[in-house]
Amino acid sequence: MKTNQKIVSLFFALLLLFVTACSSNNSSGSGDAASEGEKVTIKFAAWGGPEETQELQDLVDQVNETASNYKIELIPIPNDYYTKLQTMISGNTAPDIFYLSQEWVPSYASKNVLLDITEYANNDAGLDLGDYYDEPLRTSTYGDSLYGLPWISQPVVMYYNTAMFDEAGIPYPDNTWDWDKFREIAKELTKDTNDDGRLDQWGFTANGWPPADIWVKSMGGGFFTEDGEVVLDSPESIKGLEILHAILHEDGSVPQASTIEQQGLAEMFKAGRVGMFFGGASDDLDRIENLKVEATVVPQGTERATFNWIASVVASAKTKNPDITYEALRDMTEAIHNWKIVPPVKSLTDKIQEIEPRKPDSTVEAIKESMPYAKGVTGHEKQQELDSLIWDNLTGPLIQGNGTPEELAKKTAEKLREFIANNE
Repeated sequence: MKTNQKIVSLFFALLLLFVTACSSNNSSGSGDAASEGEKVTIKFAAWGGPEETQELQDLVDQVNETASNYKIELIPIPNDYYTKLQTMISGNTAPDIFYLSQEWVPSYASKNVLLDITEYANNDAGLDLGDYYDEPLRTSTYGDSLYGLPWISQPVVMYYNTAMFDEAGIPYPDNTWDWDKFREIAKELTKDTNDDGRLDQWGFTANGWPPADIWVKSMGGGFFTEDGEVVLDSPESIKGLEILHAILHEDGSVPQASTIEQQGLAEMFKAGRVGMFFGGASDDLDRIENLKVEATVVPQGTERATFNWIASVVASAKTKNPDITYEALRDMTEAIHNWKIVPPVKSLTDKIQEIEPRKPDSTVEAIKESMPYAKGVTGHEKQQELDSLIWDNLTGPLIQGNGTPEELAKKTAEKLREFIANNE
């Protein structure tokens, strides 16, 4: 998370408070009550570039063909998604349904911006909530209520350059690797390949991505419990941070921060200069021209853990026809499950390669194995502020080597507890 991103997140949080306080009781969206035989228009806001937007529009058209009482109108927002979404909400023109990534669900739900769909989902004979993986469904809840249906769940997996391993005579990574094995091989892959006295090939790269959660949770720790208790300063959490610190500052297997900044984090892997990279399940890292890449699960500590990027389709609390809006939300979400990987439902796990044929077998297997234990953010109505505190006091200093993992963890945990206590 860069500094400007933190400022934007804080701005969004303040704007959301303003929007909630100032918004009138007028309904938003365009789901006007339909006359007999007339379909209700359901406005659907989504992010995505031109190619993705066209694919999503095709999907919307397919859903509309079978819908009897609504017609979805896609509102593509390719840039500044949350800024524009907030503007629509503040002007009482919020879309009826829209994308929301996991870290924003508690913020919106706590301000009564979202429609509570718990009763709709529980009474929907055509919906099987038990088919969802637990973690994606959890991130769509706030308190005891359900506010959306997950449409994507992307666990982080480990991509690796097979040519680099072949040249070094090292067997490919697999699901038996732990952090000790990972560190050993990362050091072996780090070389001066042209004998000019400078390293030009590295075993791994990191600069705030991948999230520190991976190491912390793999050692049995965490930032928060599911109940919101701060556990960042637990012995298990500190042990995970110590492993990450050693990779960054002791092993010599990661490029200097200035090199990463100049050449780009993922770009260095794509250029064949880094042996192993932690990326999202849907990343194109395994289909780079002139580069042979496979994937496996993230190495384990005392347990299996990886980060999960999750997003849901939610509905505006002010939609004019909540019953019909829920139907459109459900139908649209289920359609997306058959378009985007990774679908957050168990019944489609074996169809990942059918949905995205370009994915190699190794990546598909890594995704399948990761899904049951991939974790998203804990979820707090002040998630953006908490993320900023973690970056300023833990992640940033850890990357720069400014403090030991134990010192940083204890300092950050104290600030998190203080912040939460002051905002209860």
